[in-house]
Amino acid sequence: MNENKKHIEKILSKFLEFGIKSISMDDIAAELGISKKKLYQLYKDKTDIVTQSIEALKGYMQSTTKEFNDSTLNVIEKEIEHQDRYIETYLKIKPTFIYDLKKFYPDLFLSFGLFKRELLFESTHKFIEDGIEQGLFREDIDPVYIAKHTITVTAAYFHPDINEISDQDLASRHFYKQYFLYHLNGLCSEKGRQVLNKLMQKSKLNDN
Repeated sequence: MNENKKHIEKILSKFLEFGIKSISMDDIAAELGISKKKLYQLYKDKTDIVTQSIEALKGYMQSTTKEFNDSTLNVIEKEIEHQDRYIETYLKIKPTFIYDLKKFYPDLFLSFGLFKRELLFESTHKFIEDGIEQGLFREDIDPVYIAKHTITVTAAYFHPDINEISDQDLASRHFYKQYFLYHLNGLCSEKGRQVLNKLMQKSKLNDN
């Protein structure tokens, strides 16, 4: 891994946890263990750092999605494994990150949103089709509708006008588990529910 990639991964981790605005160039230099002068030799400004951080996040999302799509597990096994990883990673992302990106870097926010929608649509569509083919999802499910619905619900969680969902909800394991079970139970056939119930007994979603 080259030095720049290591730098961006460290900075991205801080942005995701604390938001973008609250992290200054002084903070970034300290995190990387370099002088502020050296930081400006490596990066034009904070916008340059944020841009590279978003590109790194896109790359991570693409690689994890490809890994998910290429897995030989059945769709419910894949989803349980994916959600266990979600617990360890994405629940650490604070809504402040999305808010700051939208307010202070609107062009990056829009391009990142388009990227997420396209990636999520393709992955969800394939996931639903595979589940129907495996007999684990209901045959009357429309993959296109479910993919669009998933994108809409996911986007709504980070929409500032949605007041019923608090920052505490977004970071809550219990809240996420409830949504996950609501969503997957609606997709599953009877055979699929049997598999789901068995796998859920060992899932990290049940951890306190």
